[in-house]
Amino acid sequence: MARKKQIVCIGFPKWEGDYMKSTVSLMSELAKTHEVLYVDYPYTWKDLVFRILGRENTASIPRVLGLQPRLRSKQLSEGQMIHLLTLPPFIPANWMSSTRHYDRLLDFNGSVAQRAILKAMTDLQFERPIVINAFNPALGNALLNKLGERCLIYYCYDEISAAQWISKHGARHEQRFLVEVDLTIVTSTGLLQTKTPNTSNCVMVKNGVSLTLFKGDIPRSAKRRPRIGYLGSLDERVDISLLTHVIKTFPVWEFQFVGRIVLPELAAELRRYPNVIVSGPRPLEDLGAIVAGFDVGLIPFKKNELTAGIYPLKINEYLAMGTPVVSTDFADLSDFASVAFVGTTKEEFVNSIQEALLQNSATAVRQRKSFAQSNSWTARAQAFDVALDQVLAVKSGSPIPVER
Repeated sequence: MARKKQIVCIGFPKWEGDYMKSTVSLMSELAKTHEVLYVDYPYTWKDLVFRILGRENTASIPRVLGLQPRLRSKQLSEGQMIHLLTLPPFIPANWMSSTRHYDRLLDFNGSVAQRAILKAMTDLQFERPIVINAFNPALGNALLNKLGERCLIYYCYDEISAAQWISKHGARHEQRFLVEVDLTIVTSTGLLQTKTPNTSNCVMVKNGVSLTLFKGDIPRSAKRRPRIGYLGSLDERVDISLLTHVIKTFPVWEFQFVGRIVLPELAAELRRYPNVIVSGPRPLEDLGAIVAGFDVGLIPFKKNELTAGIYPLKINEYLAMGTPVVSTDFADLSDFASVAFVGTTKEEFVNSIQEALLQNSATAVRQRKSFAQSNSWTARAQAFDVALDQVLAVKSGSPIPVER
């Protein structure tokens, strides 16, 4: 049996929330066999103002301000415990254009984070942990060699050079961080191709699916007309031109969009059509039943630098429910050639939806569910753990363990 590890994950994703996050899913799985301290999304003073104004709904002001304990332990759905740390508020810096001023403020925020993390590690009796930085390389640079880490891992699940939230400084800090880390773990073939030349050790662990949330045995409700669905954020990745073309092509079909509304103008455009339902975010426990009501699940992403590195969570979530998938060719989807339909033009996308509705036999449904079963988060976490074992073995000079 593998030795229990002490893991500190510097998370960019918020632990709480109403959408699936690969980092949260992986750390939840790793917490079954290891001790995991999850350092939550670093809220800023701007976030706290937005919370007061009702524009931010996950920040706990008393906890961020230290009026409640910053460190807490939480029991997860399968009985495992995870430790969650809320950092003191950062001073917002991503808006700054000046490299010098940004880096100075980053160092200050890093020192705030370092003190809080080291205190939590002392309280938990963590010594020389594995530190995993989840897509926040700027903070990773500010904390470099300051947590007594045994090894440093960069978990990269998006193309940061195309990320708007850190567009001024993200790529620069990632280039520096890639050189420093012991291992980079990416989630897609596209990211593997772009990160491998810039880091000493890069492996791929693709996204998975929660088979407890997306249970394939949820019955499908009877409907009088097809329901075409999209599960995910309405954000800059979504091709609104493609969607409006599809919606107008099938005016008697129902289209449902479930997930965060990042760009309200997209939701407003979709709501113009009488056959469209924009539901907004829904509780995670409801998502399986919602997808079970889809006759086709869409991935209508634009094809650009941002989406080229995506391995979409939703594709396995659709498949786990037996729902046929129709996607654009935004990234390398060769893994799904046998279970998904891909359209490279608007007309091909429309034709693929029609074909998906026709090719929905019991055999096809079973094939999709079986495919998703092999892509569970449990399996992904095991692959992630193997990668950690291998880098630890290299650093210690021990024989490299084989994949479990």
